[in-house]
Amino acid sequence: MSNIFTSFLRVISRPGRSIGRDEAVWIIDRVLNERGSYNVPVVVRRTDDGSLLDIQAGCGKNPGFYDFWEDHRDQYACMWERFFDDGGFQDTITHFGQEGETRHGAFWYGFDEVRVLGAADRLPDLGMPSVSWEPDGDGAWRVGVTGRYQTGNDRTDIEKAGPCSTEVEWDPPVMDVAPGGLATPTTPSYWNAEIMGMEPDGLHGFVERGYHGSARESRVERVELLWRGRVVHRAQMEYDAQLDEYDWEQRSADDWDNCLSPDYLASTRSARQLRQHT
Repeated sequence: MSNIFTSFLRVISRPGRSIGRDEAVWIIDRVLNERGSYNVPVVVRRTDDGSLLDIQAGCGKNPGFYDFWEDHRDQYACMWERFFDDGGFQDTITHFGQEGETRHGAFWYGFDEVRVLGAADRLPDLGMPSVSWEPDGDGAWRVGVTGRYQTGNDRTDIEKAGPCSTEVEWDPPVMDVAPGGLATPTTPSYWNAEIMGMEPDGLHGFVERGYHGSARESRVERVELLWRGRVVHRAQMEYDAQLDEYDWEQRSADDWDNCLSPDYLASTRSARQLRQHT
């Protein structure tokens, strides 16, 4: 397969306006048009006050995917897109405003806690005297540490979506997924998602391999990065049915809540303030 792109759109309403359910359906119809979503399940979420509309879809092989914004931009404050190309390694972010689009490129996702399943002598030294690992149940450890990383969020699901999917799932519940998958706020993550950059840097190799240096025999069972209690990234041994073997793989479950793009955060903060004073 080629041209499988996962697009996460966030449409922000103008101050004093709300995006109702009927209008949301109208927007979705224009985004998908007759071509539909290419191999990515369509998931839609709308805030109760109608200030935000989120759409997950596959924009590959759909030349009219962005026509909605080109034709109706004056009705909304702006639109943001987090984008992943399955031929790449990390998400990028783009702002669609009244004057056109601005591509801000790669950006960071945040985490505020790390949880590890494994023996205590296999925990990494964080190099920060002010923080330390604490027990969290049988064989589990956690530490509160603020950090950030760059990765990709691939939501390709050929079996569920197909090449011209128009089936829309509204506000899907976060639930258990098939073996090897990680639950996300939209649809499960089943694809390896390497971290391309990470701070604090001392955690990068540990998440990437599950052990320190070359001590493969001391690998832990699982590493999780959390954001406000939600698992946003996981690394553990996964079974590869094609190769009939296990390998250390990562899964990403990032969303708008842990997006740290300063341009995006400034935009949404401004929109929220304008809405409060309207």
